[in-house]
Amino acid sequence: MYGLLELSAFTKTMQFKCKECDREFKTRRSLHTHIKAHGMYLGDYYVKHYPRFNKLTGEPLPFKNFSDYFEMDFSRPNQVFEWCEKNPRSEVQKYLIELLKRRIQDKNLDHGPSYLYLASVGMPSVDLYKEYFGSYTEACRMCGVKPLLGSHMPKEFWKDFSNVKILIDTREQKPLSFKNSQQMKLDVGDYAVAGSLYDYTFVDRKSFQDFGATVTNGYNRFAKELQRCREIGCYIYVVIDEDFDEIEQVNKKNYKKFKLNYVYHNMRELQNEFSDCCQFVFSGSRANSSLLIPKLLVLGKKLWKTDIQYFWSQYLNHELGNRTTEKAQ
Repeated sequence: MYGLLELSAFTKTMQFKCKECDREFKTRRSLHTHIKAHGMYLGDYYVKHYPRFNKLTGEPLPFKNFSDYFEMDFSRPNQVFEWCEKNPRSEVQKYLIELLKRRIQDKNLDHGPSYLYLASVGMPSVDLYKEYFGSYTEACRMCGVKPLLGSHMPKEFWKDFSNVKILIDTREQKPLSFKNSQQMKLDVGDYAVAGSLYDYTFVDRKSFQDFGATVTNGYNRFAKELQRCREIGCYIYVVIDEDFDEIEQVNKKNYKKFKLNYVYHNMRELQNEFSDCCQFVFSGSRANSSLLIPKLLVLGKKLWKTDIQYFWSQYLNHELGNRTTEKAQ
């Protein structure tokens, strides 16, 4: 039985040797191709020779793909919360820190991952680290780094910016609705503000379909756009009109389905490479994007180092809770 933390060094030094016939290969890909010769699916092979078990239930972990199988200790992300509640605080703290440290080391990160990064790889949330260490910053400090997006949210963020005049790029095919707006050709992104409110900040709004295509087939083109933002000293928020927690269902209903692991991997790569000039945010809906975008544009540089997705998700959960309470009454 292998535990996640014990597998860190193991997966790095794993020999590409078939456990069925002892034949050796130069690459894992060659080994995986060979396994089929034994009439075995990849999952059957790894479950047989490298059995892993759910830390909460003790049940065998399902095999979806190689990386997930050796990186996960639970079948579902929410199970980590239940496991934490059932185990001594000191044991939970040790597990959470070693988990975070392993991710930072294995991916050669020089910072603590953002809220969206943690969520997209199924790791414990920022709030869970806050619960056990007082703050996510403290947890990152114990791993020898600082959070990628560690600034506090300024109080002005929660003000009403709905009357601000929003500039909309003429090429935006399905523009959002604002109380006060004007169409004009923008050099960067889809939305901006002008005059004294301008603070070198732009928003590139996308549907889930656009987002998926941008970070896969359009990856290199978008990377060049971000490089141009960096060169001219601008910052761009990529705002996606969907709830991140519902992306899997959205993808299933899409006429063009994406491999979400690949989409998220590329998103993380772009976020890490261009952390000084880009941030991805899932707003929840087009209406939410219309509410969020003026805030991002007006506050500009005050938000560049703030984890927008973390605070925006808290806001959405709060609003959802209020609506649920109102319906119950």
